[in-house]
Amino acid sequence: MPLLPKNILPFLLLWPHILLAENTLDNNQWQNCPVNTNSYKTPDSFPEEKKDETRISARQVQNAAGDITTFSDEVIIERDRLRLQADQVIFDRTRQRLDIQGNIHINAENLAIDSDQGWLLLESNQGEFTNNQYFVPESHFRGSTPGLSLDGKKQTLLINSSFTSCPKTSEDWSLNTSLLELDHETQTGTAKHAVLWFKQVPIFYTPYLSFPLGDERRSGFLMPQAGTSDSRGGELSIPWYWNIAPNQDAIITPRLMKKRGAQIKTDYRYLTQSSHGEMNLEYLDKDQETKDKRYLVKFNNHSNIGNHLDFDLLINDASDSDYLEDLGSSIAIANTTHLERNARLAYTQGPWTASLFTQTFQTIDNDIALLNRPYRRLPQLALHGSDNIYTSDIIWSLDSEWVEFEHESDSKIKGQRFDAYPKISWPLMGSAWFFTPSTGFQHSSYTLTDAAGNSLLIDDRNLSISSIDTGLFFEREFASHYIQTLEPRLYYLYIPYEDQSTIPLFDTGQYDFSFAQLFRENRFTGIDRVGDSNQVTLAFTSRLLDKNTGSEFLGISIGQIFYNEDRRVSIDNTVATQNHSDVISELSSQWNNFKSRATVQWNPETREADKQSIQFSYKNDARQIINLGYRFRRDPVDEINNLEQADMSFNLPISNQYSVFSRWNRSLTENRDIETLFGIEYDSCCWAMRILGQRYLKTVDGNDFHDSSIMFQLILKGLGSVSDKEASNIIKQSILGYQSDY
Repeated sequence: MPLLPKNILPFLLLWPHILLAENTLDNNQWQNCPVNTNSYKTPDSFPEEKKDETRISARQVQNAAGDITTFSDEVIIERDRLRLQADQVIFDRTRQRLDIQGNIHINAENLAIDSDQGWLLLESNQGEFTNNQYFVPESHFRGSTPGLSLDGKKQTLLINSSFTSCPKTSEDWSLNTSLLELDHETQTGTAKHAVLWFKQVPIFYTPYLSFPLGDERRSGFLMPQAGTSDSRGGELSIPWYWNIAPNQDAIITPRLMKKRGAQIKTDYRYLTQSSHGEMNLEYLDKDQETKDKRYLVKFNNHSNIGNHLDFDLLINDASDSDYLEDLGSSIAIANTTHLERNARLAYTQGPWTASLFTQTFQTIDNDIALLNRPYRRLPQLALHGSDNIYTSDIIWSLDSEWVEFEHESDSKIKGQRFDAYPKISWPLMGSAWFFTPSTGFQHSSYTLTDAAGNSLLIDDRNLSISSIDTGLFFEREFASHYIQTLEPRLYYLYIPYEDQSTIPLFDTGQYDFSFAQLFRENRFTGIDRVGDSNQVTLAFTSRLLDKNTGSEFLGISIGQIFYNEDRRVSIDNTVATQNHSDVISELSSQWNNFKSRATVQWNPETREADKQSIQFSYKNDARQIINLGYRFRRDPVDEINNLEQADMSFNLPISNQYSVFSRWNRSLTENRDIETLFGIEYDSCCWAMRILGQRYLKTVDGNDFHDSSIMFQLILKGLGSVSDKEASNIIKQSILGYQSDY
């Protein structure tokens, strides 16, 4: 065992063994490397009948007829998947041994060797070489060793070697080992007594280490992740990847948090012929702040039981309502209000699907009152589908369900709901028009009990629903490269009024007004309310289409609903008397790497916009992204509660090696930041580094405050993949279009 330098002691980590997991770096990650000067060329594979042949050529040959033959001056030896060049080779025909000297270069399968001298047995491909430089092309490893042994085509042994994926001109990191074994059959490298050097500083020691030579999955430790946050203090995560089987794997992550203690996180995935799923578990035995055991579980499964039968299961569970606020690492996680649990069994035959569904929720937002929490479906039976009537163009469809609603509050109304909605439509169309009349009948019945267990009598609801959807298509050439379209559309909807004020709201709300809402049958999201309608929608769309590709360069849409009667069905039992809706307009464009979209909802009564949104995006590749956004929503009751936000995010290179990313989301109404994120990435030929800082708004027990966190990651390319799921998810949630390179 080689002696360890004295200055390694402060960094010494005595672990029984460490395995670095699969190398998942994309080929793009070597783009900052200089042109490869390693003279490796894949050796030829001989035909099956010639695999035992040896071909030797040279400018000079001595004693070619005897047992000992000397080849010199540009000697080339070729065997199946092996090519050797040297100044001189002495061939012992009896022993099938080659003694090789001078400027030796060997191209074997997945390995190149430059050496001064050595020997090789042709029959077994065993040999030894001295004073070597070697290169492993799949992992970009190169290194040096005074002694190298070939054990057939399967293994290579290197003594007192040093290897790296860095170029010779800038060897930023290297791994020195007393013994290195390269198993070409399993594509695995194994090192003993390994010292990792970074920037000429020893930072890690292990008596045993394993790493991948190619891109196959391997069990082992992934790169650690460090950071700090207000709610957790300083923290360090050291993930271990477990390649359980070809169809199963897991990442087990010990997480040390200064304020909270030691946590274990597990992400397990599986795939079979009939099922696939994932289970995530986080467990903290004793939170140093709360003194409680804390956990978070998520299990998601899809199974195909038979040719037509599928089963889906989703389980979410947290130990307490504050778990995500205390231990969540992003605004999207920390501000989650409910965790859903459901199970669905579905049978599909052609266009028809019958399903059995159950759904419950765990409310983890303490600010949501018990009465305002969602109902549970225990269970729901549903039948959905549509088909042509015989061979005609007439389509009939059915949406039906029976569902039992339960609630965690004893003071809420509970009961069953049955709903059936058969419908017939007749789509007619030509090259420049379409005309689709539809009619249906919706029947709903309720069996309800109040808080005292008394039955509530509610009349069945029976509604006829009729509509006509029609439109025209006009087009013309525009500016020689485009086709301009004009698409007027007319939609008429009639649903008679029926008093529904006694029906409880189990799962029903109201849609936000949008262009798509102009053509919906029901302005409510659920079945408990079916809006009365006698209305006409008039809309226009115009597009500029590329004549060659058909892609849409520009699109403009505008529309409005005109009401012939007041709308008396509502969520809050109010009557809407306006004779027209707001005007909704949308503008979208796409040109090369640019995309934009704008929406305006204009109130003709107040002559003001009630809603506005603008989104601009530029994306050249994964490293060049710019997003700009603005959104406004007017509160109909109090201007103080208006929502007005500005949003900016980007990921931009500032050189070949450096890139910066950021997101800034600010409430203009409240004059405060909702989320700010900034980070910088450094990407060299053989290593990369990412530093990320985030500050986001959290609400706990009705009080708002900002939580801040910092994360740091170091990636040594080729040595193993980085476990950056948490950091990458934060950036993906914040920067539209971002994709991690690692």
